[in-house]
Amino acid sequence: MKLHAQLLFVAIIISCGGSDDPGLDEVQLSAPTSLNARDVANQGDASDLELSYQKPDELSLIQEFRVFLVKSTGANSFDSLDAFQLSSDRYLHVDVNADGDQLSFKQNHLDTDGDPIQENIDYNFFVLSVGTEGSEVILSAPSNTIKLEQKSAVRTLTDSFNAGSGGMDVDADGNIYMGDFGAALGGSPGRRVYKITPEGQVSTFANGLLGASGNDFDNEGNLYQSSIQGGTLSKITPDGEVSTFASGFQGPVGVAFDGTSNFYVCNCSNNTISKVDMNGNVSLFSSSALLACPNGIDIDQSGNLYIANFNSSRIVKITPAGTASTFAVMSGNNMGHLLIGGNFIYVVARGLNSIYRVSFQGQVSLFAGNGTRGLANGSLDQATFSLPNDMAFSPDGKKIYINDVASFDAASTGIISPVVIRVIDII
Repeated sequence: MKLHAQLLFVAIIISCGGSDDPGLDEVQLSAPTSLNARDVANQGDASDLELSYQKPDELSLIQEFRVFLVKSTGANSFDSLDAFQLSSDRYLHVDVNADGDQLSFKQNHLDTDGDPIQENIDYNFFVLSVGTEGSEVILSAPSNTIKLEQKSAVRTLTDSFNAGSGGMDVDADGNIYMGDFGAALGGSPGRRVYKITPEGQVSTFANGLLGASGNDFDNEGNLYQSSIQGGTLSKITPDGEVSTFASGFQGPVGVAFDGTSNFYVCNCSNNTISKVDMNGNVSLFSSSALLACPNGIDIDQSGNLYIANFNSSRIVKITPAGTASTFAVMSGNNMGHLLIGGNFIYVVARGLNSIYRVSFQGQVSLFAGNGTRGLANGSLDQATFSLPNDMAFSPDGKKIYINDVASFDAASTGIISPVVIRVIDII
């Protein structure tokens, strides 16, 4: 009864908005605000949820936060007394000094009724501020309503790591390989290629490059990696052994293998495409005024090349005879790489912090990202990206990996390090 009386006393203070006694005003607590819940995965349990909130400015009176998931049918009647009396298996304890951004639940977390979190049920979450005396509490307003659904969504695979966002490809086992371009565009060259497992573990795969940019695998599992500042195309064996395969390029970036006997390399510095046979012989394949620092490249089943320009919004199609034409025009400027998947060409709109999809009839549509620069996870229309550069499909085609810049230097978009790897789970 003593606990109930204390809680009732605090509830009265909160509802009245204060007291004539200055001492009571001084001990009032504040609740977190700006609560937001996102569905960021497709496991069908609490681990799909990502929550964020804004902590109060004054934290000295708060001992801990408790985060509750409440079925929306009971959200209107959920109050601080209900919250405080729940057992610890029905809330998430959060240290008062912990960051409130991207808070996640464990897979087996229960809602306030003691039920597992499920798909197709509406939930709200609340945050309870618990005072330093342990009996004074105040409950936040509810978050937005969230329902777990099987749908395509963006999540973050890795912590940030010290590399510049170069090209990416995936091997037959699902491991991701990313070139380290360097910390800044036009700065000192990155020398490594990193290997990232499907679980997000990052390690050095190879060393000795000069501005590692675009890459692609051959049929034997060798990775061919361009070095934009070295003007070379290197062959990297599955064991990470690096050797020069071809040279004489002018700012080589994107690389594409036709699956039989030739590589095609984008030359950013002189707006051409080179053709390289399996003996390392280099020849000019296409030169066009439509190319403006050609960056991304992929090949369709008929042997047509599709090129994304770094210095324009144009997607260029080049026939097997080397004839270039405008295939599509994107919004904005500054394209990253592109990738053919199924009936679409996926294009990284680096300058727009978004991913677009282009049909083979040239129709352009937004695929993922709301255009705001950031690293927010969630549904395709709510997620944000940060100067994304390249993409790679998982072997089963159910995931798209994207490298994002984790730095938010407002002074320059030339900073491209550190990076994080993001995942689009395709449903």
